[in-house]
Amino acid sequence: MLEPNEIMPERLMNRAERKIQIKRSSIRRFRRSIAGVAAVEFALIAPIIAAMLVGLANYGLAMFEKMELVSAARAGAQLVLVDTGATTSEIQAAVVASTNSGISTSDVTVTQSCECADGTAITCGGTCSDASANRYFYTIAASNDFTLLLLGSTITLTGTAVVRTQ
Repeated sequence: MLEPNEIMPERLMNRAERKIQIKRSSIRRFRRSIAGVAAVEFALIAPIIAAMLVGLANYGLAMFEKMELVSAARAGAQLVLVDTGATTSEIQAAVVASTNSGISTSDVTVTQSCECADGTAITCGGTCSDASANRYFYTIAASNDFTLLLLGSTITLTGTAVVRTQ
């Protein structure tokens, strides 16, 4: 073994230098190499893009379902406008018949409310303080559960229409 002060024989020094140079050149080649970079980048980005696409599809399906429910509620409101004597069960049946969302009459609520000309809420048939006639409103709401694609959880979507009859 050599002492720290001794000079390393030239043959051993050349061999050691060559090994170091080979290691350095290998490291440089590895750093400069671009083979497989695209595959690694794709592997990193693909799950994020897939999650975004599933989320976008979920949002689109939910908005379509909501539009169906709003359209169904409007069909009930149109029935109230055409036939002011329509019963709650007739309005609910009209809402259910106007959509393919798979809702039932229990998913449809029909409420009647009244207010005076100044906007204060009163009991329907009551008298207003300013002696104005009652304004009659019907609120038709249709709701349905929407199941998210991958998560499996459900959210309740509601479509509402309000119509003034008098």
